Amino acid sequence: MGGASNFAASTTGISSRMNDENVKRELKKKSQSVGEGNGDGHDRKTAYTKNRKALGEISESALNSRMTEIRNKRADEATTEIYKGKETEDEELSDSENRDDLTEDDMDNVEEEDEAEESVCYVNEPMSPIVRIKEYKEIARAYSRYSRDTLDPDDEDTYDIAMVAEYGNEIFNYLHKLEIKYAPNPHYMEEVQTELVWDHRSTLMNWLVQLHSRFNLLPETLYLAVNIIDRFLSSQTISLSRFQLCGAVALFIAAKYEEITVPTVSQMIYMVGNQFNREEFLVAERFMVEALKFEFNYPGPMSFLRRGSKADDYDSEIRTLAKYFLEITIVDSRFVASPASWLAAGAQYTSRRMLGRGGWTQAHVYYTGYTADQLDPLYAVFVECCLSYKKHHKAIFDKYAQRRFRRSSMYVQEYLKTYYSEK
Repeated sequence: MGGASNFAASTTGISSRMNDENVKRELKKKSQSVGEGNGDGHDRKTAYTKNRKALGEISESALNSRMTEIRNKRADEATTEIYKGKETEDEELSDSENRDDLTEDDMDNVEEEDEAEESVCYVNEPMSPIVRIKEYKEIARAYSRYSRDTLDPDDEDTYDIAMVAEYGNEIFNYLHKLEIKYAPNPHYMEEVQTELVWDHRSTLMNWLVQLHSRFNLLPETLYLAVNIIDRFLSSQTISLSRFQLCGAVALFIAAKYEEITVPTVSQMIYMVGNQFNREEFLVAERFMVEALKFEFNYPGPMSFLRRGSKADDYDSEIRTLAKYFLEITIVDSRFVASPASWLAAGAQYTSRRMLGRGGWTQAHVYYTGYTADQLDPLYAVFVECCLSYKKHHKAIFDKYAQRRFRRSSMYVQEYLKTYYSEK
């Protein structure tokens, strides 16, 4: 790309999709953008307030209106209600016995707390791996068989200094800690945001995939950008009018962290349809970096996928198909806080099943840390998502229908047609 004009010419296709009125209408379908107002330049504001304005301010009337809308939606439109503080019958019996000793005022307080707990519900409960004694034993058997204190002389990685095989276990133990540390709040839409809903996030993620592909960035950059967005929204409330800016800034920060060649600020501004000037973009970047305390060490699923691929002798077909399933997870709210290692193992497990590469062996359990029983729920969700790909992840489907990705998404559709026709 020689210059700004050449870049603009080469990106006309995706720019038109970004500025398409249908996309804007989809983003504003369930919420109304709130203007920021005209601030007096002589007002004394702190640096934090100025940075905060870069990502949108919300008026009190809009806040109250949005909170009322959320309450009504939770009460009337929730498809899957999962209540916090749900007690078993034994606990209820114990509570009823304890309440006999309470005064009338204490009883009133307890009833108010119960009502508050029962009023909290979530449309999509986040997914996480099941952990039972059975799984612990199976993982322990795999580790006892494959774990060793010395390097394996028959393993090619032993002689590759770039693989640092002697530190492999310590490195991945550390990455498992990081994936937990940098997990976002899975309920931030209900608990933190006032103008946004999960459908807005899905739309942004489909757009982000197109933007990521246009710049030919690494997969790690995409997953880090998604994590930055979710962690930022877990603590900061922003307006719908600045939501696209939030996504562009997150990708810009992630590219600085992961890439050698980084898109310029001018290119990023062009990609959001020149809705914001250079100063607004940079102020938003500074605010996001400060809000996350400069912590961008999220490991992402790609490192874990490469680790698991060792059990498949680094089969490129399995890994390419697994990448497709991994990208599906970024648009689905059920996977917002799911462990990256679990998603990577689930994508590999699903790929092996669809490609007919045999069962989930003890080697797979050792290198991924998950059993087949823990990954079966992911397989079911991936199939569900692929059956409705046009609505769920159209941009990702189109991306992986290309030849360079072995037309993975089209293979999945053929597999599902064959599978369901036989049934």
